[in-house]
Amino acid sequence: MSQREPSVLWETPPDLWRGFRPSNAAWQGSVVGLYVAPRPSQPMISVFAARAFADRGLEGDRFFKESWSAANRPDKAITLIEEEALQAAAAELGADIVAEKTRRNLVTRGVPLCELLHREFIIGQVVMRGIRLFEPCGHMEKLSNLPGIFQALEHRSGLKAAILSDGTIRVNDPITLRAPNQIAAPRS
Repeated sequence: MSQREPSVLWETPPDLWRGFRPSNAAWQGSVVGLYVAPRPSQPMISVFAARAFADRGLEGDRFFKESWSAANRPDKAITLIEEEALQAAAAELGADIVAEKTRRNLVTRGVPLCELLHREFIIGQVVMRGIRLFEPCGHMEKLSNLPGIFQALEHRSGLKAAILSDGTIRVNDPITLRAPNQIAAPRS
């Protein structure tokens, strides 16, 4: 989203974010989980790698589409959630939270997702842009069958992002901010 584009009304304000906050300004992040669901409401499937396509999403996922920009929803391409947020929510609930029950595509470690909002970043070789922080939804709570998960993930439920370049994302891929002068990853 450029500086000229308005925020959408359902965006979580960054000052309410309860997600991961590193103890210093430097952070090193990685992908620790990768999930797709072939159809809406079906269980998420853990995969080691998935092909990402610019403006389309992850191959094999329910949100894979011809063009999210044409649908005026570039934020639907991919979702991320912090492993640290999942651990905190599990502690609050006194229950195990299994990452795939959150219905997010990527589980990150060591990445303050709030810092990726409205910025470009790279996962492996795939360039993305953080579009909006978002809240859990009733659909996720219903499918997860985890009472209280909605409140436990409130203000730390993840980041929706646009995919800007094609490539493959793998578990253990590093996550870094894109330097302003970096050239976009080539389309594969």
